[in-house]
Amino acid sequence: MVTTGNSAESTETSLVSRVRTAIRDAGVNHSEVARRIGLDASKLSKSLAGVRKFRVEEVSRIAELTGVTTDWLTTGRKAQLPRRAMVTDIPAALIESSARHAAADGRIEDVDGEAASGAAAEQDWMSKGTRNRLKIIAAAWKLFADLGIDKVRTEDVADVAGVSPSAVNYHFRTKDQLLQAALRYSLDIIAEARHLNADDPISVLRHFARIHAGVNVKIRRVWSIWLQCWARAATDDNARENLMAVYGEWLSMIASLVDSGQRLGLIRTGDTALMVKSLAIFIDGLGVARSTGQVPIAEDEALTMLENYLAAHVLLEPSDDTRHPKSDRVATAGRLDPTS
Repeated sequence: MVTTGNSAESTETSLVSRVRTAIRDAGVNHSEVARRIGLDASKLSKSLAGVRKFRVEEVSRIAELTGVTTDWLTTGRKAQLPRRAMVTDIPAALIESSARHAAADGRIEDVDGEAASGAAAEQDWMSKGTRNRLKIIAAAWKLFADLGIDKVRTEDVADVAGVSPSAVNYHFRTKDQLLQAALRYSLDIIAEARHLNADDPISVLRHFARIHAGVNVKIRRVWSIWLQCWARAATDDNARENLMAVYGEWLSMIASLVDSGQRLGLIRTGDTALMVKSLAIFIDGLGVARSTGQVPIAEDEALTMLENYLAAHVLLEPSDDTRHPKSDRVATAGRLDPTS
């Protein structure tokens, strides 16, 4: 129902109510909303409390983030309920879902290489601009990973996404911008569980690590994008800046989990920054080795390596268990049993 109060205060109250509803039903926490729309978390809290007014650009970003229309947020018209999974201007850990939406005309396959399904009616809650942006990023991500970044043209992305080349150029003025979006797409795939187990940072941290131990089509594409971007960053300043911006988000996610685990008494204290960097480097090295085959590592071996690393360098060892070997620590903690 549309609120019809005449005062500006009533209008703002209705806006705040709809923003809170959109965020809640999108399943994203407030700190993540603030980060995604480029707003200080304290300012977002004040706006949601009605103490500070939302700016026009903030409302627009929240609408795109939560998958509703700006018109609905500001007026209540076309009041379709927001979807219950987060949709951002960069697809957030919804590869299969996004590809399925983008494949309404049968042009895009899902991440496992099988024909995606779905009807255009399922996208009615999403604005055309958001829908096209999702299509373009999903298409570019797949093409960059499978064909190589330098071989992909705007026309190729447009053809696979089912949009015009001008639509690609409208959303992404340069190839670097599109590549950065594809990088964030890969990051969101890895980070899929970060909203699901906020009270159990160890399980999320283990998810981040283990996802690199099992290599499938989706993860190979993730690593293909990262490896190509790393190679470009070695000789290109712009590529390096783009990579650092996205990789910094990855480090921040690990750091937030480590910090949470430390506060819960589950993770060792000390030089947290060094712990985060060391863990990221270990995960990267294992992921590269597994995805490229440069070192023959079986999946069970990779899992054992991950668990042993976490036990030896990250997880807090119980005071009465200091003499247990690593394999015992892993077993008693309810984690995977290392195998030889």
